[in-house]
Amino acid sequence: MTGWTQSSVAAVAAPSPAGAYMIQDSPRPVLFFGDDATQQRMFTTLIETYTLTRFPHWKIIFRNTGWAGDKMRFAGVRARSGDQAIRRDIESYRPQIVLVNYGLNDAMGGDAAYDQFLVGVNVLSRDLPRIGVYRAVFISSNPAEGYEKDQPAGASLNGTLKKFADGMRDRFPIGWQDGVDFMQKHPKGPERPDIRNGVFIDLFDPMLGLIEAGRKSGILSRDNSLGTKTARLIPDGIHPNWSGHLIMAAIILQGMHAPALVSAATLDAANRATMSALGCTIEWQPGMGGTVQFKRTDSALPWPIPPACDLALQIPGFDPAASLNQYDLRVTGLAANSYLLSIDGSVIGTYSKDSLAGGVNLGFVRRGPIYNQGQKLLQAVLDKNETFYNRWHNVQIGQQPDPKTAPAASIEAYKAELSRLDQLIEKQEQSINELRVPVPHVFKLQPVSQK
Repeated sequence: MTGWTQSSVAAVAAPSPAGAYMIQDSPRPVLFFGDDATQQRMFTTLIETYTLTRFPHWKIIFRNTGWAGDKMRFAGVRARSGDQAIRRDIESYRPQIVLVNYGLNDAMGGDAAYDQFLVGVNVLSRDLPRIGVYRAVFISSNPAEGYEKDQPAGASLNGTLKKFADGMRDRFPIGWQDGVDFMQKHPKGPERPDIRNGVFIDLFDPMLGLIEAGRKSGILSRDNSLGTKTARLIPDGIHPNWSGHLIMAAIILQGMHAPALVSAATLDAANRATMSALGCTIEWQPGMGGTVQFKRTDSALPWPIPPACDLALQIPGFDPAASLNQYDLRVTGLAANSYLLSIDGSVIGTYSKDSLAGGVNLGFVRRGPIYNQGQKLLQAVLDKNETFYNRWHNVQIGQQPDPKTAPAASIEAYKAELSRLDQLIEKQEQSINELRVPVPHVFKLQPVSQK
């Protein structure tokens, strides 16, 4: 059993349904809470960069308290008790929403750990409203990837992970449709989760399906004959790389009803007319020799992702450009057969008259000033998240002195270091807020001479 059908891949590629994005414009942070994949700070960073660029004027921050090795009941190294973890790692941040991603370490315990995992799901979903968190996203684990014969994605562990994912799904008769929160009465009684405005997002099934699709198409390897050069989404079998995390982020974003559109412009070159402009403004400029030139000012930036994600973009059935990153340009009334597109003098590419008339999506173009701004923003977010990881993981928890036995000087030094890192994070976030604001750009379409 693979737990995958073609429809599960199609669901990832399809545009998100209409409705409000679950993350909101709020000074209360978005909090990521989970195990190894969360601590990797990759899918979490991608969700952050998506939100920051799509809504550049929101006052919003993101925090990640993921801890590798943890389980749903915090039985790993994170905490002395589950209550302590909830107070310190969730309640103290007063988040607007918590994205919970557990299951991989739990499933390592096999079927014997299943009931305890479900108890953990119930306990956490019960405790979140008690501390004032009424919006949560419970996300199933990513699948494993290996080379075991006749196993889904080459990993027998996926059978157990599938069971855990389905068990979590059964716990959440709650959803988010068209921006309206609703709850259904669970047939098994009130002991089931009572969290308001919560959803379950199945990450496991669609990601497993995309691994299988990538292997079938030859994009991903079915064996390890190439060693470390083998193309995989999960190189060590458990922890995804950037391409794997892009798939995770895309599935989660669509599950939260993230909008697909960045901006779109439809232009009539023959009449120098703007037919439509969604999320942008167009100012026509003079053009010589059949050149079409205009200034475009967008209200949002395309979603910046690292070049290391590009392997995922080759997998059949996975199209986050269409579902989450539509930065469109459509130009009709062109005379020449093909045109060279440049932005602020930087060459973007050559496009045929027909493709421009049909519309081109420039969301994941890897050159030019818009791409460069996005990559600077991405690096700034990565730097900030590294600082926060150091502050929370290595200092707040890793160096916390015992107030009963530690010298006063040690306690003061500890507080001073936390304060220093808080100030650095604040400064980094000021830079991020500046980098995510779009600026005007001059687009030029020059006819390509036919020899």
